[in-house]
Amino acid sequence: MAARETFLITGANGFIGGWLAETLHLRDGVPVRAGMRSWSKAVRLARFGLEPVLLDVMKPEQIDAAMAGDESADPGALRVIHTAYSSPRVTIEGTRNMLAGALRAGVGRFVYISSADVYGTPRGKVDETYPLTPTGIEYADSKIEAERLCWEYAEKGLPVTVLRPSIVYGPFSRTWTVEMAAKLQSGNWGVFEGYGQGICNLLYVSDLVEGLLLAARHPAAVGQAFNLSGPETITWNEYFARFNAAMGLPPLRKIEPNRTRLRATLMSPVRSAARLAKKRYEKPLRRLASKFRPAKEAMLSAEKSIRGTPSLEDLGLYNRDALYVTQKAQELLGYRPRFGVDAGLEFTAAWLRNVGLVEWDEVQPGGLVRRNGDGRRDRDRATDPTGGNGDRVLPMGEPR
Repeated sequence: MAARETFLITGANGFIGGWLAETLHLRDGVPVRAGMRSWSKAVRLARFGLEPVLLDVMKPEQIDAAMAGDESADPGALRVIHTAYSSPRVTIEGTRNMLAGALRAGVGRFVYISSADVYGTPRGKVDETYPLTPTGIEYADSKIEAERLCWEYAEKGLPVTVLRPSIVYGPFSRTWTVEMAAKLQSGNWGVFEGYGQGICNLLYVSDLVEGLLLAARHPAAVGQAFNLSGPETITWNEYFARFNAAMGLPPLRKIEPNRTRLRATLMSPVRSAARLAKKRYEKPLRRLASKFRPAKEAMLSAEKSIRGTPSLEDLGLYNRDALYVTQKAQELLGYRPRFGVDAGLEFTAAWLRNVGLVEWDEVQPGGLVRRNGDGRRDRDRATDPTGGNGDRVLPMGEPR
């Protein structure tokens, strides 16, 4: 009798890793080893009977232990899904460590989640033959190097598959759900005339999970890279407007091109200064904000202005006419994304309301109805609705 498949997921306490672990456990009833670097962020998965595994991708001894499992485990039945990412060094060297460990263990499949960012800033239809293009952006360039390592280990006999998802959104997503919801509620966001007509390649998280499972199980996936995106092609302005409507917010105003560009330009040095201050003085600033309410209010006001103003890089993304083609995944794996934009945003908005991140519940004839009656903003809440698993990825929103 064939050994029962088991999944080892790195970054299982993150956005994508958490969704995958939950789907395998609740729907498929498959044994899951939920790998995470520390126990402190295991809240989301703690309510399920999953097998938590301490797994820092920079520690080969933890990798070997996670892949070995118990004495009765069959390494050949193990599917490794590598979702964890961090700094460029950890992304590259951590992936190298995972690949080496998988080769030593003789696992049945190794799936690496890369990103459509590896294509750089393309135009037109982009399939898997499009050249990987370094841009100087650390995140994207580190993904390119990690992919190179995957193919290096594929030549050594490891059954590897690489996935390149586009804009992944849905419950627990920080970049394209929590942060975008905050932008839309800031009062400064809008429909950007002249800048928001680029293609927004949205992919609802459940469709990504289905693509992941196909990549982990289908024989034709070995040695291949696949684009993954959703079933609809819409513009960025349509995404903003439809997400805004799903949350029950007032219609977005149109913002003319010169004003959009001017605001982005003026905010650029402010954004850089804030980033530098956070990097160097985050702890002292937090202490100051906790003791002096005026300082806290000033910081929150600055944060709101930054959050509600697109950067120059954002405007470039929102204006890019690139369509990530998924024909290869459809033909070889039978990939069929099921969640259209409206359905995905409906589920996303419902989750945001449930965790208290939609300030307005719905529009009624008498005006707006405030949901958070105590007047607190989401940033003042003690609980991080993403489970502390931040999925911050720039600029494309690679899966996490």
